Order: sequence, then structure tokens, then C-alpha cells
Amino acid sequence: MKSKNTDRKLVYILVGPKGSGKTHIGSLLEKEIGLKFLSVEKLGLENIPKSNLTGYELIKEGFHHEEREIDRILTLEDAMSFEATGSCKYFYTVLDRLRAKYDVKLIRIFSPLETCYLRIKKRGQANHIPVSEAMIEEINEKASKVDLNWDLTIDNSSQPTDKQIISTWNSAF
Repeated sequence: MKSKNTDRKLVYILVGPKGSGKTHIGSLLEKEIGLKFLSVEKLGLENIPKSNLTGYELIKEGFHHEEREIDRILTLEDAMSFEATGSCKYFYTVLDRLRAKYDVKLIRIFSPLETCYLRIKKRGQANHIPVSEAMIEEINEKASKVDLNWDLTIDNSSQPTDKQIISTWNSAF
């Protein structure tokens, strides 16, 4: 599944607030169409205990782990996806680095913030990096304002069926 316009490998970045449905959609795409999905939160949960860093340096280190894992996956696959809120300034550094190596497609996962907060409260926390409610609000406020040149927007506000999500995806790509 290389890019139609180039011979470069494809990276699809699912961007949206925490609780918008990025992990669900990425996992669905992997299951239904075979597009490898990297759960960034799962990767973070594996790497955070191994680090001595905190704050911004820990976040930056996490982005480095993420980029290395993307590179590793793309040695085996022609395309893959991963999730991001886009709320951290270092995201844009990584985005530029990925664009230098791959064909990058930006997918906006839209859901109202109130819906995101309800989903976060209902979901299991085992696969998510623990953060305070105040931190979630800060991240989501920033994530809701991310404005990129979107290749596709998936409206996940009313939880479309899996079939609808796949149909939307297939019509765009």
C-alpha cells in the first residue's frame, strides 16, 4: 500500500483529543484492512518505567521511541498508522522528520470535547498513560485547536459503525 503519487511508504497519523476514538479507529483499520497500527500510549506505558527523565524531556524521549518504532515497522510494512493529539510542540518536529522520509497523511478524528471526556471516564485505563483530569483538559483544549491540512476527517462524535468508518476511509484512500 505505497503512496499512489510516489514510491514512498505511507504514514497515516490519526490526530484528535484524548477520548476522540483514535485508538479504536486505528485498531479497526488494522483488523479490517490490515493497516498496521502503533498505539503510542501502549508504547509510552512500556518505556516510561525505563526512563529517568521527567516532564518535557520525558515527552521528547517518548517521541524518539515512537519515531524509532515507526521506522522499524516500515522496514516490514508499506504503510502504517499511529495516534497523536498534536497538542505537544515536539509533535511538529517529529511530523517534519516523518515527512522527510515518508508520505504522511493527516487524519482528523473529530468528537466534541464533552463526548471525549465521557468516553475517558467510561474506558479502562490499563492501556492509557495515567494523567490528571486537569492535564486531560489542557491536552484536549490544545488538541481541539490543532489545524493541519487534513487529508481526511472522520466524525466520531456519534460513534459511527465500524462499517461506516471503513467506508469513509476507503472512499478517501
